[in-house]
Amino acid sequence: MTVSENRNIAIVGVGSLMSKSLAVWLASLGWNIALVSRSEKNLSAIADEVRHAQKGKNGKVVYRAADASEPETLKATLDWCVQQLGGKLDVLSYNAARVALSNVTELTVDELDQDFKVSVVGTLVAGQWFSNGNAKVDRIAEGEWPLFLVTGGVLDKVPEQTLASLSCVKSASQTLSRLFAKDLPEKANILVGMPLISGRVVSPGDSEYNPKFDTEKIISEVFKPFFEDRENQCDGKTGWTVERIL
Repeated sequence: MTVSENRNIAIVGVGSLMSKSLAVWLASLGWNIALVSRSEKNLSAIADEVRHAQKGKNGKVVYRAADASEPETLKATLDWCVQQLGGKLDVLSYNAARVALSNVTELTVDELDQDFKVSVVGTLVAGQWFSNGNAKVDRIAEGEWPLFLVTGGVLDKVPEQTLASLSCVKSASQTLSRLFAKDLPEKANILVGMPLISGRVVSPGDSEYNPKFDTEKIISEVFKPFFEDRENQCDGKTGWTVERIL
């Protein structure tokens, strides 16, 4: 199966690994891409790489620094993405999270609260915003559905002692995503996909690098099937796979 060109996506929580690889792949297909993260410096460098991969001259790559833990800021930023891309989104990808070492005996309330806002409140706000008239539903009759992608892993089932806060908030975020997956197809004509990565994603030069979790492999084997299948849903959500794990 192939993935159509000239579609719109906003990626919230853009880093230098998985989400950048997703953006580069979609840019090679001529997609219009909005990148959102907290660090403007990092975003600028990533945006340059994505533009370099862009197919043709008409595709748009825009970026904006924003704090996804602030609901009003996140909604305003997503509104900006739609304006800049010149139309509603075909796909909204939520990847925002703070990855930091923490132990449950030392974790502070403030740390957990902040991580909860980024991973859980942000997912809620993004999903509700997308379902409130911001998803492109014009092609559903042709079998092409808009898609809300929320990345995750297996911390909800196998929490790590050294990642106490992340384990807690990812569990909540993935539960929220599963609830969205039950409601959004009927209420908003939006499919929900959860790309779940069961190991650490690091650069090839890192001592913990595992080729199984190479970013290009992740995009090819976990993300790409969501994009292919969302365009082949002539029977609605029948047969749709919500969770894919690597």
